[in-house]
Amino acid sequence: MIGKPLNSDEVSDEQKKLVDDIIYLRGRIITSYSQVEFLLADIAVKLELKFPYRIEARLKAAKRIAEREGFETYKAELDEVCDGLAQFDDVRKFMAHGWANLEVDKQGNHRFELRMYERTGEGQFELMSATSTCERLLEAANDINAYTAKVINLFHRIYCEKGLEKPE
Repeated sequence: MIGKPLNSDEVSDEQKKLVDDIIYLRGRIITSYSQVEFLLADIAVKLELKFPYRIEARLKAAKRIAEREGFETYKAELDEVCDGLAQFDDVRKFMAHGWANLEVDKQGNHRFELRMYERTGEGQFELMSATSTCERLLEAANDINAYTAKVINLFHRIYCEKGLEKPE
């Protein structure tokens, strides 16, 4: 059930701030994940001249890079960053495809109820739900931002060392 629509005078400044905070954190999480998705596709396009559309194909393509002559030294780091993306998949899905409903109790404690549909088979879907707070979402955003910085640094090093970027 979707929460009851509120008039703006029924919403406290603290509630407005919580909504602004989740919108900001949602953007940080989605943006970080997309940066990694792009880099995985970009290196595959540059080295294999193919565009892997699904994330699983991008991860496989990135891992195959370490099998190329001259790229073996990156294997451990590529495996680590490719395997590390999975830990952010659920939060990214809820942030990108879900509904967020703010609940605040009389003491001012809050939680966000997150909902989304997930395909379970051909023509079959399941309503998924989770709860979080701004503090937990901030931690998730900080974690994915740190992970993304690690991925960017690795790919920057690969691109520079292997001459994959043409200077402008």
